[in-house]
Amino acid sequence: MPRPTTDRRGFTIIELMISLVMGLVVLAAALSFAVQTWRTFSGGQLREEVHRNARFVTMSLERDFQFTGVGLGRTASWGTLAAWGDTILVLGVPFEPTEAPPYDLEPGPGTSNPLPAGGTCGAQCVNLNKDTNGNFDLAVGELARLQVKDTRRLILVQSVSDLGTEMEVWFSAAPNVLRYPAGLTGGLLLDRFGTFVQELRPVVYYVDGQKLMRAQTFNLDGTPNGAVLAEGVQSWEVRVIFADGDEMDEANSLDADDTNNYDDVVGVRISAVLAADKPHPRVNNGALFTREYEWRFAPRNLMYERNRT
Repeated sequence: MPRPTTDRRGFTIIELMISLVMGLVVLAAALSFAVQTWRTFSGGQLREEVHRNARFVTMSLERDFQFTGVGLGRTASWGTLAAWGDTILVLGVPFEPTEAPPYDLEPGPGTSNPLPAGGTCGAQCVNLNKDTNGNFDLAVGELARLQVKDTRRLILVQSVSDLGTEMEVWFSAAPNVLRYPAGLTGGLLLDRFGTFVQELRPVVYYVDGQKLMRAQTFNLDGTPNGAVLAEGVQSWEVRVIFADGDEMDEANSLDADDTNNYDDVVGVRISAVLAADKPHPRVNNGALFTREYEWRFAPRNLMYERNRT
């Protein structure tokens, strides 16, 4: 009796080759999609890194410029917003939570006025009365203004000693601090009745290598004691904006032009190039990713002073 036949037919070689080719096509498409997705992800990370630095710089500048000139007027030769090279200086009086008090000079016994050359306790030393509550907040490394009648000077505090009813404050002997005349340089004589010292809130932005630094205190040699605000700074250029619309590298109260003095400053323009931390072989053809930024700031206190005068 004949046995029933069973169909054991499989794939032909042609069908197998077609299946393999189709599989390879699908696999290649999947790999291409994965590579493209990875490149997009890597590029997005690098761009976000640069944009995040830029946003952080923007927020810091906006916050600090709000305090420009607070509690501190300006003159043609003495400003509360200054710039030179890659450096920006913002000055104001701190409010924490009330305005930092002025500390009057304690001239010692006698009636002579003005006082002899030098300070009251040394060549770079003054005796100051505490505030009405018996407090004194000036500390080593802080910046203050020395006001002698209508003359302003900056002093960088070197040491502070409590003498009980008064304070002994030594300050830097440098003739200039942050490009401003400092201390008693030029033979400035203290006035018995018209001298005081007041704490300032300085903010200094400057570039160190490829790092943007921000400082509010100073080392005893007068250099800013800054912290890193952003890295990857390829360039950082600052221009001062004046009331007439002109832009210059810095204010100048010594030339014949009376439109570029410190009391003519209304803002600054900053041009910068920020870069990613390092290049990526799959991003920007392997070149370091960079982006240009520009900021313009016109502190409202400067505009208010300008409009008021």
